[in-house]
Amino acid sequence: MVNKCISSCMIFLTFYFSFFMDRHESKCIQEIVEYVVAKLERVDAIEAKNQVGIDSRVQKVNALLNLGSGKVQFIGIWGMSGIGKTTIARAVFDRISTHFEGAIFLDDVRKQSESLKNLQEETLSKTICLKDLRISSVFGGSNMIRRRLCNTKVLIVLDDVDCLDQLEALAGKHDWFGAGSRIIITTKDKHLLVTHGVDEIHEVELLNQSEAIQLFSWHAFKKDYPAKGYEELSKKIVHYAGCLPLALKVLGSFLYGREMAEWRSEVERLKRIPEDEIIEKLKVSFNGLREVEKEIFLDIACFFKGKKKEYIRRVLNSFDFYPDIGIKVLIEKSLVTVSGGRILMHCLIQEMGWHIVRQKAPDEPGKHSRLWVAEEICDVLARDKATENIVGMWLDLSTPKDVVIKNEAFEKMKKLRLLKINNACVSRCPNCIPNGIRWLDWHGYPSKSLPQSFQAEKLVGLNLQYSRIIHLWKGIKSLDKLKYIDLSYSQKLIRTPDFTGIPNLERLILEGCSSLAEIHPSIEHLTSLVLLNLRGCESLASLPSGLCRLKCLETLILSGCSKLDKLPEELGHVLSLEELYVDGTAISKPPSSIVLLKNLKTLSFRGCKAMASRKCRAFSPSWLLGQKSQDSTGLVFPSVSGLNSLAKLDLSDCNLSDKGLPCDLGSLSSLVELNLGKNNFTSISAASIKNLSRLRILELVGCKRLERLPELPPCIEEVYADNCTSLQSATDLTKHGWLHRVSFSNCFKLLQDERNSSMIYATWNHMLKEFSLVDGSFSICLPGGSIPSWFTFQNSGPSITIELPPNWYNNEFMGFAVCVVSDLMRTPFLLELQWRELLQKIPGFPVQFTLIDKEMNRFCYVFTMAFVGAENNIDSEHTCLGYLPFDNIWEALEFSRWRDGPSPSLWSNSLRSPNDWTCIEASAQADVMECLAFKEWGISLVYENDVRQNSELLMVPQSSELGERRFSSNVIVNRLKSSRRRRRGLEALPGFPSELIQIGDPSVQRPDRVDAVHEFPTVATDLRSLMSNVHRVRGSIGGRDTITTRRGCGCSYLET
Repeated sequence: MVNKCISSCMIFLTFYFSFFMDRHESKCIQEIVEYVVAKLERVDAIEAKNQVGIDSRVQKVNALLNLGSGKVQFIGIWGMSGIGKTTIARAVFDRISTHFEGAIFLDDVRKQSESLKNLQEETLSKTICLKDLRISSVFGGSNMIRRRLCNTKVLIVLDDVDCLDQLEALAGKHDWFGAGSRIIITTKDKHLLVTHGVDEIHEVELLNQSEAIQLFSWHAFKKDYPAKGYEELSKKIVHYAGCLPLALKVLGSFLYGREMAEWRSEVERLKRIPEDEIIEKLKVSFNGLREVEKEIFLDIACFFKGKKKEYIRRVLNSFDFYPDIGIKVLIEKSLVTVSGGRILMHCLIQEMGWHIVRQKAPDEPGKHSRLWVAEEICDVLARDKATENIVGMWLDLSTPKDVVIKNEAFEKMKKLRLLKINNACVSRCPNCIPNGIRWLDWHGYPSKSLPQSFQAEKLVGLNLQYSRIIHLWKGIKSLDKLKYIDLSYSQKLIRTPDFTGIPNLERLILEGCSSLAEIHPSIEHLTSLVLLNLRGCESLASLPSGLCRLKCLETLILSGCSKLDKLPEELGHVLSLEELYVDGTAISKPPSSIVLLKNLKTLSFRGCKAMASRKCRAFSPSWLLGQKSQDSTGLVFPSVSGLNSLAKLDLSDCNLSDKGLPCDLGSLSSLVELNLGKNNFTSISAASIKNLSRLRILELVGCKRLERLPELPPCIEEVYADNCTSLQSATDLTKHGWLHRVSFSNCFKLLQDERNSSMIYATWNHMLKEFSLVDGSFSICLPGGSIPSWFTFQNSGPSITIELPPNWYNNEFMGFAVCVVSDLMRTPFLLELQWRELLQKIPGFPVQFTLIDKEMNRFCYVFTMAFVGAENNIDSEHTCLGYLPFDNIWEALEFSRWRDGPSPSLWSNSLRSPNDWTCIEASAQADVMECLAFKEWGISLVYENDVRQNSELLMVPQSSELGERRFSSNVIVNRLKSSRRRRRGLEALPGFPSELIQIGDPSVQRPDRVDAVHEFPTVATDLRSLMSNVHRVRGSIGGRDTITTRRGCGCSYLET
């Protein structure tokens, strides 16, 4: 490095003396010395001791910088305050600055925004050594930077930028700088980077646990590990700091040299009161927000951290805060994040919000704008200490607790807009609730009704679950803004209120209101209602006819309304209805108009056993085909073919007999899932099933009288026929190329016929060839207790461990075949009921693969095989056969590497080849082992030549086949996710049928010969990694507005 610096200096000297020999000698010497010193200082910085956790983060930024490219690139480093953006940028600068003709690191640009001219002067001075420069205006300075640096390769770091004007003044466009220049910008505002058009953005991640302990220790103990006796305290502080570098540094420095008693005291204090220096630095982001954004931030900090984003959005909308924009700003400012649909906030940032709320009156909670600490709220309510400052109160107790609320407790809270009370045992309700309230959420509301004086004209959300309400209110309440009512499990509620005054209601949830007997006829005025949930309203015997005038209703849930014996006759006029659930009701005859529901996607009559007593007239041909049944009253019902959008139909446990099944079931052209389980038919019309062109899942579980499996449609993927104890024959399953999950548990008669047994094992072999050659997993479950002899590794017991042979992985290796013999008998220590409940909860048969390397590092992958829990304690062995593509395991490993980052300390990053794994274990997960006894295991390594066996390789179907067979999205995706060794023969991708529900990731990365991509589905969401040799892409991709990601890595030949 020093030699490189000297070489650079020599080049500079040659250039300098050739042009400036006529200048004053002392002046020349001074400038030469300054240049050399500056170069040596940068070398010293590079060779200084690395900071904790910086290497891996610098590597990520360096990868984005792509120093080998001659293009000018702008790189953003984005993250919350105190996360280490400046530290990373400084480290990158120190390590690469010698590669540039000029370099400058501009600190704290935000704080110097009022002196942009000075920053411009400093930029020119440091990069091209222009001294004594005076810039008259920011505009003139920008022009000078562009003119002077357009032919110079420079490195400029703009640290802590918070305004677009700063960027436009210092680094306006790419053409301001010479080829190979790099501009690095650090900021808390991602939107700023996007607006300025940076080429790449690096989001800074928090330190991992090990790095955080090390960093904290450097500041607390002046070494990279905690002092003896301080280990646990250090872990607590690191946990409290959330691995935030800024917090670790400040807390570590504060605690350096203090006694253990002081440490303990500080830990307790930090739980409640944030350390001032941290807060002042974190408040920088808050101070830059607009007022409404500050309100949103404080509400999230005090009330909503960790809550679902949709819920938060609804509540904040009720405050007229425009949360969609506000939350986005907070995300861009790194004050909140969104993960798993929830809004998250770093604990120190949250405590900053708490500090802001408390700072004006730290010892008087009644004067705060927001109350969220249970002890403080209880004191304010019991002692009448509230003031008009309070805008929100959130009392969410983890366990029920007696709370005293004075009658006048809420009278002074004139500005109260949010009230949340949960698990508070209140003997009596206060006299009034402020009429300015926007969102009232009181679980266990103690009164029989809302106060008579309650006139909350701005109320948007009313959630009174588990309340003692009998009548919500009497007469008509004018609540024009009310959109949400949830009275779930208010078991004393007898009737709903008059809805006349709430025309904008969108969601009405009355689930579990077991005493509810009457729905007020004024429900017909709820023309904006989208959801009506009456699940479990056991006393409800009828529905008002006005329900049929709800023009916006999309979801109607009547499950468990056991006294409800009919639906409104004109229900079919609710054309907006998409989901209808009448499970477990007494309904025996759907209204004739139901077939008019052309938008209906889900229909469930599961468990409507009353049909049996009326000879299933509801689903008899008289309803479906316009014919009269033997018990018909002469009425003619329309055909089921009108349900053109129906995708999921559940008629399970309805006691349907042979004549009870719809004869034109095959006309449901959109049906994807069909459940006919637990019925009494002995056969199913072939036409009823095979004509369902889109059917993907067929469930016949518990049809104990069914003797023959019907002919299946060509694109069927999953068939579950468990507990079909009379099943004797099945159609040839090998004809169905997409079938990959089959379960015949407890179907003993099926395998008594040798032809069926041969066919099922032929299906296994067919699946193995079909799916292994295109990286698709599959599984099959059936009675019997033998491991096929070709399984190389076999073992008796609850698990199997095998030593992998040297160089077991090569270009021909495809995956693992696995076979498990289990006994469905319940284990002795479980009661019958417990056993059945556990077995019903098993979502398939999860097998855990554990791969182990020489250092005993372990990587786990769970593969779920086909299996539906049996309801009876059957003393019989069953065999599950499955295939797991190795690419699935390797992709999971790659994901873990991406998630955890390229830290050398992580073993997964040191794993260079699958051959580093020397051992593999297979076992069932713990919850399964409580229900099933495992007797034998078999595993075999599957190689391409073994599967081919000189048979013709069946690849992805050609586009011409797709006109005849409609394929579900996940199968096409599985078939396209082929590993590199099997992409050589793939010359064209199929045309995707436009009806596909979703393609999440149709990725085929760099096959050798694909040169064209055809039609894309209208609702595709994500298109990644187009092939390197693709020349043409069908123009329809441009019209797919739903696609959010289009990536064409390596498509150097792409023409259109």
